[in-house]
Amino acid sequence: MQTDPNQVGSSPLVLVVGAGINGAAVARELTLNGVSVVVVDANDIAFGATSRSSRLIHGGLRYLERGDVALVRESLRERAILLKTAPQFVRQLRLRIPVRRRFGGLVWSMLTFLGWDRSWLGRFWLRCCPNARERGLYVIRLGLWMYDWLAGTPVGWVESSRPTNIATDLGGSRTSTHPTYPFACEYFDAQILSPERFTIALLDDAQQLAREQSLTFDVHTHTLAEFHGLDVRLIDRLGRNAPITLHPDIIINATGAWGDATLADWRIGSPRLFGGTKGSHFVTANQELRTALGDGGIYAEASDGRMVFVLPFGEEQTLVGTTDEPFDARPETAVAEPREIDYLIDLVNEVVPAARLTRKDVVMSYSGVRPLPFNRADSPSSIPRGHWTEENTRGPTPILTLIGGKLTTCRALGEEVADRVLSRLRMPRLASSRDRNVGQVSNLSHVRDIIRHEWVRTLSDLVERRLLLIFVASLDQQRLQDLATHFVDEGAMHPNEVDSEVSATVNRLRQVYGIDLDNQ
Repeated sequence: MQTDPNQVGSSPLVLVVGAGINGAAVARELTLNGVSVVVVDANDIAFGATSRSSRLIHGGLRYLERGDVALVRESLRERAILLKTAPQFVRQLRLRIPVRRRFGGLVWSMLTFLGWDRSWLGRFWLRCCPNARERGLYVIRLGLWMYDWLAGTPVGWVESSRPTNIATDLGGSRTSTHPTYPFACEYFDAQILSPERFTIALLDDAQQLAREQSLTFDVHTHTLAEFHGLDVRLIDRLGRNAPITLHPDIIINATGAWGDATLADWRIGSPRLFGGTKGSHFVTANQELRTALGDGGIYAEASDGRMVFVLPFGEEQTLVGTTDEPFDARPETAVAEPREIDYLIDLVNEVVPAARLTRKDVVMSYSGVRPLPFNRADSPSSIPRGHWTEENTRGPTPILTLIGGKLTTCRALGEEVADRVLSRLRMPRLASSRDRNVGQVSNLSHVRDIIRHEWVRTLSDLVERRLLLIFVASLDQQRLQDLATHFVDEGAMHPNEVDSEVSATVNRLRQVYGIDLDNQ
């Protein structure tokens, strides 16, 4: 049921455009502090980078190499908060770093830390030492020691800097050492298998908070926000609902990598703010690889110095990623290209030779665009990975654009944005989310309940980001037909639309995820 956002309650109204993890975190933080919120997304909840990530809650070990100690400290703090407040979604994960040699990488790490890796000195050092980027055992142990120190490692966690004998296991034999990696270190971060469900849980919590305080809270997916003077008109892209007119006090542009395009659509003058990079992943059910991983993951260095994760994904699958390439096209067009998949496969086979991974082992793949700030750096890895807010008052309503941010720091970003909004609205902070648990979404025992209560509007919404069937090997067209009938039963789809909706979903699964149901 929709409410009139301008009639319920007397609190100020904030329009959050973008229903990814950051938009949801901001919405929750604002309702927690007595502000009415309407969330709008041109696509679906968690449609962009949220559902296309490596699904980790981590401190950003590699950010230490860039000297971004503040970001690592913040990320480690937020990791601890999420492990405590969202244990249903976030779990501790042991990670192992295979290492080729004891020495190496110290000078390059110092140059990188000082920001000189792209200078003439860095180029000179690479000419003298082609393998200068490769991190040796002692450099990695130093980085892990700093990581532990910044985290204030909890009692009972394994010391990160400890060398282990697991390199033998990665080689596929417990009686001989790995042919390439004689050493390995291990440390702990955390994993979130379903950031899509976590985002829903944040919005569900915001809805509950709004009800308790008689605030307005609405979520409108597949909806465009258009300016009309001081008003904003919400236009249903699916043509099923009449336009809604709002008069928000503040607008939050949380559209991530679409941020510049959103401002352009609103005709709001702004310099370029975003310069996202594309990260691709794939999922495999290769049994040898999953057995080698056990209950932990691998964080390995590729030939170009890029760090890649090889992660357990459920009981039978493995998630591998990610790449990091500049991407200037529309974010929704990003897909994992064959050369990226081959790059990741080569890394896996080098680290776990027993896997003998091939393209045929890839169950599905996906790619997302990180909402990073525009930066003229010639290396994607050197682009800052923190977050901040850009304020624009050139239009009729103040607009705060969120830049950067990641799964781990979503709560902290939401808190910072809420403080800024509360200050502008001259409202006090009433509560903090630091100790507020994020529970599972209300117990929904049937697909129809999910359609009814979780803002589902298309078959793709249900398949990709509610039921997560893109990761289920048994998905077929008959299952899609059955799911479509539930939409019909709920009055959310006309019977004549079922075939076209199934066809559109089949095409999307093939184009976006490499899942070909036609050949099953």
